Amino acid sequence: MKRMQTIAGIIALLMFTHCQSEGGSGEEASLRDTGMTSVVQQAAGTAMRSAVPGEDVRFATEDGIVITGTLYSAGKNAPTVLCLHQWRSDRSSFAGFAQELQTAGITVLTIDMRGYGGSTKTEDGKRIRPERIAGKDIVAAIAFLRGHSSVDAARIGIVGASYGASNAIIYAAKDSQIRAVALLSPGLNYFNELPTRASVKAYGDRPLFAIASSEDVRSVETVQAYASLAPQQVTRIVENAGHGTDIFAAGVGLGQELLTFLKKNL
Repeated sequence: MKRMQTIAGIIALLMFTHCQSEGGSGEEASLRDTGMTSVVQQAAGTAMRSAVPGEDVRFATEDGIVITGTLYSAGKNAPTVLCLHQWRSDRSSFAGFAQELQTAGITVLTIDMRGYGGSTKTEDGKRIRPERIAGKDIVAAIAFLRGHSSVDAARIGIVGASYGASNAIIYAAKDSQIRAVALLSPGLNYFNELPTRASVKAYGDRPLFAIASSEDVRSVETVQAYASLAPQQVTRIVENAGHGTDIFAAGVGLGQELLTFLKKNL
């Protein structure tokens, strides 16, 4: 214990000396002389490894819209999750969760769906408006992931919030290679443009997670309806937790529950 306190004192003294210097070369020499350079470098390296930044990526849809995303790579051939935000939001709403998954060994791609965030222009520079049906965005995102070295193409899942949840299950019902889907505050037919009953049935017996907050009446009704359509799914109703990605901050353990679900099923 005394030795550790002494080492800590030396490091603090050296850092103080470095801060007081104008040039720095004398302090670097002092670190080398005391043999503490490697200790400081190792500590800095550990901090950097625990906070790997996401990489901004771009790719085009088949109808020429440029989709912007952030890729949180967990290394080569990792299980992977695509995250789809809710209406009037963007990919930043999934940033904290994406970093948690990345730390746990899961690669994550968060995207701005058409009309939001960085996904507001076509390839020739024309401005676009948000659209509720975002299937082409998902097709392009999945194609991007399947061609990336950090992704195990046989272990891809999707997490969607609100209209992102509807788009997620509609897409996954048509793509049998999607291993698991998680839906935050889903709807039976958001905006009368995104019906999901038939998609839940077509999705079959693959792993499905759905969650809604008690005051979010339509989402609760949807989760209950899904339970009869797909009995194998994981369903949860929580209290006063908000809508979509807001549930992450409500203290109901959603992040950890989703991590457990995805690690088990991807």
